[in-house]
Amino acid sequence: MKKSRFVLTLLATSTLLTACGGGAVKPYYAPFDEVMKWFDHGTFGESYFYNYCPSTFIENGVRHVYYCTNRDEGNVTDYVGYRSATYSEKKGWEWSEMEIVLGPTEGTWDQRHTCDPSVVKGEFSYKGETYTYLMAFLGSIQSDNMGNETGLAVAKSPNGPWIKCHDINPIIPYDRENALWGTGQASMVNIDGKGNILMFYSVGNVDGTYEEVREYDFSNLDNPVLIQEGKVPTNGLQSGDTLICDADICLDVENKKLIMVKGKLPYSPDGNSPNFIASTLVVYYLDLSASEKMTDELFKGNNAKNWRLVGEIGYDQTGFMRNHNAGLVTDPYGKLLPNTDFIEVALTRSDLANSIWLWLSTYRIYSYSLKLPYLE
Repeated sequence: MKKSRFVLTLLATSTLLTACGGGAVKPYYAPFDEVMKWFDHGTFGESYFYNYCPSTFIENGVRHVYYCTNRDEGNVTDYVGYRSATYSEKKGWEWSEMEIVLGPTEGTWDQRHTCDPSVVKGEFSYKGETYTYLMAFLGSIQSDNMGNETGLAVAKSPNGPWIKCHDINPIIPYDRENALWGTGQASMVNIDGKGNILMFYSVGNVDGTYEEVREYDFSNLDNPVLIQEGKVPTNGLQSGDTLICDADICLDVENKKLIMVKGKLPYSPDGNSPNFIASTLVVYYLDLSASEKMTDELFKGNNAKNWRLVGEIGYDQTGFMRNHNAGLVTDPYGKLLPNTDFIEVALTRSDLANSIWLWLSTYRIYSYSLKLPYLE
């Protein structure tokens, strides 16, 4: 089940925007200060299904979302689900039926769970074929939420078929000597629109819990090239927020900023169940303009600029006791949508209950948006 247990230690603005590529005017977002449910899966709080950890991009006016779900009711085995949505003035956003696009592969490193997807567009070659979309995902052979590793899959269209890159998976393996939780919860940004990828991911090992970032050349997935790597800087986190993990990232190229959403840590001390997920989400931005190649600012460690607060999303904003496992709504390359001065956060709701299915069956995806203060 959800890998954020490991912690060791909207749809916004009524402004009408032109949809990319189509020329038609469509609202990407709904009014600020409102939380909006995207879709349901079974009966909320009663059917034994869960949806969480969304990765969402908008391309040609269509929303594409990948998320973690269970295929069989009442069975806690993680798969990657996919839906798309189109907008009409009469009906608003209409979501497609769910498709399972990735699942465990028997006898391999991810035979127990596949979840926590992150998808970007680009140009990727694998085994003589060229693919347009790349997915990073978490896999595990264990049922105890440990032993997590990070793998890759490719596809030629958003709904697949998705092909796991078996020859190089897991791209970030589990360190059996030093790991506890492992690696996963990846978030990717395509820097050049081709194969130059920033991959952020969580680490849980004997040294603690933290976020790392790697820059790869994934143009040729038969021979991926690691360019540089390091821990994501933590300087500037707000008082009471102690570390970075399970973060989703968006790059604002025009303004040379990196936008991040993550759960506020440590998790809620209220004593209610579930107690291993966030009550409040925190959105920050990092100024990248001090480095000639702006993404190099990330690899300065805590010599980088400070994170600056955009805002928090918690009970006061959503009315939900738990707000967790969030993703930022971006363009297909993991970059800020054009002509916007806000960031939309797709988040997971959870209610409180003593029984696992009474809260797990309330895991549903909503969204809420925040203004970006550096654009005001």
